[in-house]
Amino acid sequence: MEKIGEWGYVVMANNMLGIMSLNRGNAPYAMDYYLKALSYCEKYGLPNLEWIVHMNIGSLYLNIHEYQKALDHLESGYHYIIVNPTMPGYIEHLTAAYLNIAKAYLFMGKEESGQEMFATAARYNDKIEKECKPYLQNVDGLVVSCFQARFYYERGQEDALLREIRRIGDYLKEEVPIMDVYDDLYEYMRMLLDGKRYEDFKDCYFIVEELTKQTNIRNLEKKLLTLLVCYYKAIEDQDNFQKAAVTYYELSEEMEKENSVMVASMINMRNSLNNLAQINWEVEQENIALHRKSETDPLTGLYNRYKLNEYGEDAFIRAREQQTPLGIEILDIDYFKEYNDNYGHQAGDEALKMVSRMIMQMQHQGEVFCSRYGGDEFVLIYSGMSEEETYRWAEHLKQMILRQAVEHKYSKAAEVLTISQGICWGVPVEENKVWDYLHAADELLYQVKKVSRNSIRLGHLGDVERFANHD
Repeated sequence: MEKIGEWGYVVMANNMLGIMSLNRGNAPYAMDYYLKALSYCEKYGLPNLEWIVHMNIGSLYLNIHEYQKALDHLESGYHYIIVNPTMPGYIEHLTAAYLNIAKAYLFMGKEESGQEMFATAARYNDKIEKECKPYLQNVDGLVVSCFQARFYYERGQEDALLREIRRIGDYLKEEVPIMDVYDDLYEYMRMLLDGKRYEDFKDCYFIVEELTKQTNIRNLEKKLLTLLVCYYKAIEDQDNFQKAAVTYYELSEEMEKENSVMVASMINMRNSLNNLAQINWEVEQENIALHRKSETDPLTGLYNRYKLNEYGEDAFIRAREQQTPLGIEILDIDYFKEYNDNYGHQAGDEALKMVSRMIMQMQHQGEVFCSRYGGDEFVLIYSGMSEEETYRWAEHLKQMILRQAVEHKYSKAAEVLTISQGICWGVPVEENKVWDYLHAADELLYQVKKVSRNSIRLGHLGDVERFANHD
C-alpha cells in the first residue's frame, strides 16, 4: 500500500492494529500504531481519517487516566465532526465525542475536587440529552446510559441513577455487540461495586461475562474477572472468591503466552517495514514516555519484571558472545512479613521504597541494572565486573541499607532492617541460560537464609548445582 501511495489504507491498517493491540492489553503498541497513523494523516493531508485516530488516542489516554492529554485529542476529533454535519453517522460520532469529553471532565473533577470540572461535565451531559439521546437506538443508547449512571452516581442524584440502571438492564435483554460497549459496561459495573449495589452488579455481570467469553480475547476476560474477585471479596464469599482468584491466575498464564505470540508477530512485521518514513521527534517522545510507564514498578520506581526479562536476556547474550563476566543477584528484606505484620502495610511500603532508593543509587553509580522481582525481592545484574568488584558492590549496598537504621525489633537478624543476598557470578558458556543464573542466585539466597541472614553468598553455577543436588 505504501509503494502505490495508498496512504488512506496505511492509516486505516495502523488504526486497526492499534485497536487490536489495546483490546489485547498492550497500550504501548496501540499508541505506537495510532501515532504512526496520525503522522501519515498529517503528512499526506487526510483530515477525514485524522479525526478518527484522534478520538482513539483520546480514548486510550482516558483509560490510563491522562485526562488533559485525552481532551487535547478528543477536541481535535470533535472540531472535525461539528463542521461536517452531513457526514455518515453524524449523531453517533457527535455522541461519542460528547461522551468522552464529559468523562474526562468528570474524572478530572473527582481527582481535583473541581466544581468547575463537574459543571463542564454537566454541560456536555445536557448536550447529550438534548442533541443526541432522542435519536439514538440500541447500542448507542446503552453507551450513553452507562456514562449517565456514573455521572448521576458521582453527583448523588439517586432517582436519575436508578432510572439509568433500569434502562441498562433493558438494553442487556437484547442482543449486544460487546466489543462496542465493553469499556463502558466495565466502568459502569465498577461504579456499582463502589456504590455497594451488589444485586445490580450481579444481574449485569453474568450477562456481560457470557458475551465477553464469545470474543475469545483473554485480556477482556481477565479484566472483567477482576470485578468478580472484588465482588466476592466485598460480600465475603470466601469459596467463590478463591475460585475466581484461581481462574484469574489461569487466565493470566494464558494471556502471557498469547502476548508472547503477538509481540513476536509484531516484531516480524516491524522488520519488514524498515523503509517506512521516520516518525517526527515529538510523536516518538510521547511513545517513549508511555513505554517507560509500562516497564517500571509503580511503588518503587525501579524497573519491573517485564523489563528484567528483556534486559537480562540481552545482557546474558552479550556476556556469552563477548566472554565477559556477569553477576546476577537476588536479595530480599530479612523478616519482611514480620515487619509488615507488626508495623503495618504502609510502613512496609516505605521500607520497600527505602531499599529501592539505595538500590537506585547502585544503578546511578555503576554498571548495575536493578529491578523489583516481586514482593520484597529485588534483582541486580552486574555486567563486566570481576568477582571481587561484584562482591564489593553487594557489600556496599548492604552497608548503605544498614546505615539507614530503620528499626525492626521483630527481626532475628538485627535490631534494624537488613537484607540477605545471593549472587551467581561467572562467564556464561553456550549451554547456559539467563534463568540458570537466576535460579542459582535464588538457591544461594536460600543458603544464606538457612545459615545466617544479613549476609552475602557469592557462588558459581557449577558449585550451586552441586550443593543444591546434595541438599
